[in-house]
Amino acid sequence: ILLDDDILDQLSLSQVPKEQSKPNSHLSLLSAAVCWYKMGMSPYDNLICQTPPFRMWLGIVEYLFCHDGMLEESIETALNDRYTQAEDLVFYTAVTGWGQCIELGSFEGYRERFEKTAEFLSHKLEEGKDLSTMIIKKLTDRNESN
Repeated sequence: ILLDDDILDQLSLSQVPKEQSKPNSHLSLLSAAVCWYKMGMSPYDNLICQTPPFRMWLGIVEYLFCHDGMLEESIETALNDRYTQAEDLVFYTAVTGWGQCIELGSFEGYRERFEKTAEFLSHKLEEGKDLSTMIIKKLTDRNESN
């Protein structure tokens, strides 16, 4: 699944040139890897890994962990960059809220969060669909040429 620099550069959503980008903690990627480890689960053995979005997600997590400099920068940023810590706290709070709905078995709370999130992102749906199609096509083309 391992993605290369070329593919990731083509799939980047950032409008900022690579040389000018700010460090990122990649908290969501680190969190996924820690969860898989703590659960004693290999994401490669899970059927969900066969879906294109999950394969892409897994490829990005692999990329982070296979590039020591990027991984080190992510950890350093998470520990020492105040702006990034504030952004990560927002992510953590959101994840905790979703987790509490699941832990408490609150389907109503889960549905309410889902519907509010869907409403918030509704104006981005078409753009996201087009981007997902483009990403899946690039990954499929890459796999067919290998």
